[in-house]
Amino acid sequence: MTESPSRLDRLTPERRALLAKRLRAIAEGTAAPAAAAATVAGATDAEPAGETARAPAPAARAAIADAGSERAAAGPGAPATVAPPPALPALPALPATTAALWRSLVESGSREAERLATAADLVADAAREPELDGQAVGFVTAALRRLGALQRRGDVVTVAGLLSGLGIQPAYRKALRRWLEMLAEEGVVARQGYLGHGDRYEVLLPLSEPLPGDLLLDPAQRDSYGENLVAVLTGKRHPLEFYLAGGSSSSVETSYRETPIFRYCNGVAAAILGVQVAALPPGRRFRLLEVGAGTGGTTASLLPLLPREATEFVFTDVSKFFTGLGAQKFGDYPFVRYGELDIERDPASQGYPAASCDWVVAAHVLHATRNVQETLRHVRRLLAPGGVLLLLEETRYQRKYHFSMGFLPGFDRFEDYGLRPLHPLLSAAQWSAALQAGGFAEVNSCTPPGSAAATLGVDVLLARAEEH
Repeated sequence: MTESPSRLDRLTPERRALLAKRLRAIAEGTAAPAAAAATVAGATDAEPAGETARAPAPAARAAIADAGSERAAAGPGAPATVAPPPALPALPALPATTAALWRSLVESGSREAERLATAADLVADAAREPELDGQAVGFVTAALRRLGALQRRGDVVTVAGLLSGLGIQPAYRKALRRWLEMLAEEGVVARQGYLGHGDRYEVLLPLSEPLPGDLLLDPAQRDSYGENLVAVLTGKRHPLEFYLAGGSSSSVETSYRETPIFRYCNGVAAAILGVQVAALPPGRRFRLLEVGAGTGGTTASLLPLLPREATEFVFTDVSKFFTGLGAQKFGDYPFVRYGELDIERDPASQGYPAASCDWVVAAHVLHATRNVQETLRHVRRLLAPGGVLLLLEETRYQRKYHFSMGFLPGFDRFEDYGLRPLHPLLSAAQWSAALQAGGFAEVNSCTPPGSAAATLGVDVLLARAEEH
């Protein structure tokens, strides 16, 4: 079986037209008319997992670009090409971040994280995590039942065997392995041997019989999720439909600004940047570059804080679609430039000189690369000695990803299996170790342990580049 293409060529003309309308809505910053399209999460309105599950994956931006960059760049609704901003007066660059300024940045981030982590809506979302965990088991087993998998007690199955025997697309190999690992945690199957070595699982609780958690789910909702998950697994539905449900940019762009978890991240990031701006020496130039800026959700929280006369901000993304979108959205900020950058390749070979940035911002994007350590070396190369990386990341794999972001093409891009054997997300401690190994002298995690933000698996990290 050949691997299915990552683009949307296999959609019907009707679905492709609907997707084009949704992409235009994002490009124009307006909501297209609502469309009745089924999603991965099911076609009914009664969705307890709704808002939390619809918060966009970091890979959602890559998937949208994959779907839309080639068509949108030349087709209707594509962002227009814009002229570069006027040149700023020649100013000397910032000195390296001092120890005192670093302490101020760390203290401001930690203080704001403590404050924002108590927001009522964030706490409420965190309180629903156990419910969503239970739903994930029910939705996944509903899909596997429909496929006829795990039916007999004592059977031993493999990931490769399930892929070929059930007609599951090879692109979802990693997602299927995560499903089986979750079911092993629940005692439905038992893994034999080490993860990644044969991937053999013995069936302990056959899905031909009801599971204890089945009674906790609404049957109609469970069946709807099961049906749509099967359609994705077998290639009959593209997972991007989930993220653009309803034809509105709110499913991606607005979520990166307005859902509680992203308000938390962006609020902490803005507080840290505010301290840096207040400490800027007069007559110095502040150079920032954002990696994988996407729809600009984090960008929108940072640009208003920057002094126009002394800032150079480079908005980058791997896709022309998103750099064009950024140029439209942030046209009122004359100090912003736009350019393509693939952070998985040497930035210097793409026109971004070494040590050319005082700050690099990366929001929910660095994990979506093949090799984290290589990616961090490229980020470090962009930074001047003593420069700062502001890193916003998901730090805990949540079970709701089993029926949402875990299906998007960019999510399973990782190939550094020694560090990331099952999914691409690193804990705060793992990020700290990777950053220190990648040329950063100091690293700080802002999210308070045990807080609602920690439960939801997000963190804002600061890293200061070595000075030599």
